Amino acid sequence: MKTYYFIAVLFIGLSLSAHCQEKSKSAFVISKTEILKSKENGSYIFTLPKGTKKETVEQSAKYYTIYFNVVFDEKTLEAKIDMVTNDYKSRHVICRFLVSSDIEIINMEGQEFVVEEFYKQYMK
Repeated sequence: MKTYYFIAVLFIGLSLSAHCQEKSKSAFVISKTEILKSKENGSYIFTLPKGTKKETVEQSAKYYTIYFNVVFDEKTLEAKIDMVTNDYKSRHVICRFLVSSDIEIINMEGQEFVVEEFYKQYMK
């Protein structure tokens, strides 16, 4: 009986752990209105998951400096992305940056999008 109890607790623990890890791969944007303004002015703000390190963001961002610059505030977890050239191809490179920063989901107003789908709907 103890073995069954242990297995059940272990299974529940692993399930919760997997769920929490999945959620930690989500970035947040403020609103649809803000993202549409960002598309016009070429300045985006993404709030990255807890535990994101400045060094990790800077390491990922250094490959994309011909497209945009990234400033990351480790206290607020906000990554501010300023486009060098604000066109749809350069904005698409933001997807590469997010994925290289281990982001899989963009959460906007409680709705979740895979990074590429978010780009197609709001940044293209």
